Amino acid sequence: MQTRLFSLLKRYRAPCLCLAAGLALYLFATLRHPAQNSLETAARLPRNSYGGADSRYDLIIDGLGDGETELCLPVQARRYTDAEFAAAADRCMEKLPLVVLNGNASLAEIRGRLDFPALFPEEGLSASYLSSDPALLDSYGNVNNAALTGPAELTLTVTLRDTPAREGLCFLLPLTILPPATDPAAQRTKDFLAYLQAEDSRQAIAPELSLPREYQGHALRYREKKRSEARLFLLLGAVAALLFLLKERQDRADAAALRQRQLLLDYPELVSKLLVLLGAGMNARNALLSIAADYSAERQKKAAPRAAYEELKRALLLLRAGESESRMYRAFGRACGLRQYMKLASLLEQNQRTGVATLRTILAAEMTLAWDERKNLARRLGEEAGTRLLLPLFLMLLVVMIVMVVPAFFSFS
Repeated sequence: MQTRLFSLLKRYRAPCLCLAAGLALYLFATLRHPAQNSLETAARLPRNSYGGADSRYDLIIDGLGDGETELCLPVQARRYTDAEFAAAADRCMEKLPLVVLNGNASLAEIRGRLDFPALFPEEGLSASYLSSDPALLDSYGNVNNAALTGPAELTLTVTLRDTPAREGLCFLLPLTILPPATDPAAQRTKDFLAYLQAEDSRQAIAPELSLPREYQGHALRYREKKRSEARLFLLLGAVAALLFLLKERQDRADAAALRQRQLLLDYPELVSKLLVLLGAGMNARNALLSIAADYSAERQKKAAPRAAYEELKRALLLLRAGESESRMYRAFGRACGLRQYMKLASLLEQNQRTGVATLRTILAAEMTLAWDERKNLARRLGEEAGTRLLLPLFLMLLVVMIVMVVPAFFSFS
């Protein structure tokens, strides 16, 4: 019995896992959100805390009419009394001076951005801020003290609310904004640059600018920083090397695509020649030797090389090396690497081993199919060539439009 149970569990493992996961999620949801108790004895609905969202309760009421009535009751979050609201606002203002600092030393030494909290979660109060000088301190806490040369005092008005309907309580927070802190070394460099600019203005009538040999009791030495542009050539060399690598890879891909296209174009012609020679009484071996010999004679007349015939010549070299005819056919099909040539090699190998009575009929059908594929390939190549011509046509159209529009534009200007 246990063995059968285990086999059933193994067979229906996925459905059982789905059921177990559903049951586990149901138990988790039930424990997380237990069902509401009956409200018959204590008809009370708990509210959310101060500043929280309104609650929604789905109730079933019996006694309003015939049967039970379902309704959804929104219950507002808990609200403060006026005294409670004032006490909560005071607690928020006690926290605020430490919360807004955001790394500044104190409210009397503000140099960087302040952090204005929009909500106090513990009290449930929202806050809005208004500066007495928005150009120096905006309502988001951004401090614009770059142009300050001394301390600037301002007042921040903080308005606290628990609900939009209640009138908020306003508090004033005094702040002192200081100029941005500067590094002593940076300030010394800035002062020295100002000193040099003053010297430049003072010596404007001189043919050369005389640099000071001493500044604030320190001896000075100078040297001109040379801009090293030689690194640019290193970068250009690396980019050129990468481009050459990509060019070589693209050339290999283009050569492979061109070879495959040439093989597809040569296939119907090769099958047609083989069919004619087989019909003249030659066997497959002698027919291929004759085709290769004719191709060699054409090559001596400076004819362009053809991929299929080159692979055929290499395969026939195996016969001179003493290899079997079957291996020669297999080598020819693998070297070409296309489905059509592998099929032809398989037919010739089978004919060499067992003899195929309908070889000529099969080759005739294969030739017809090959010529149809060649027509489709030629049509596709023509469409690709037409697509490549679209860019020059668009450029010519753009030139014509410029020639027509520019004179018209200047005639109205």
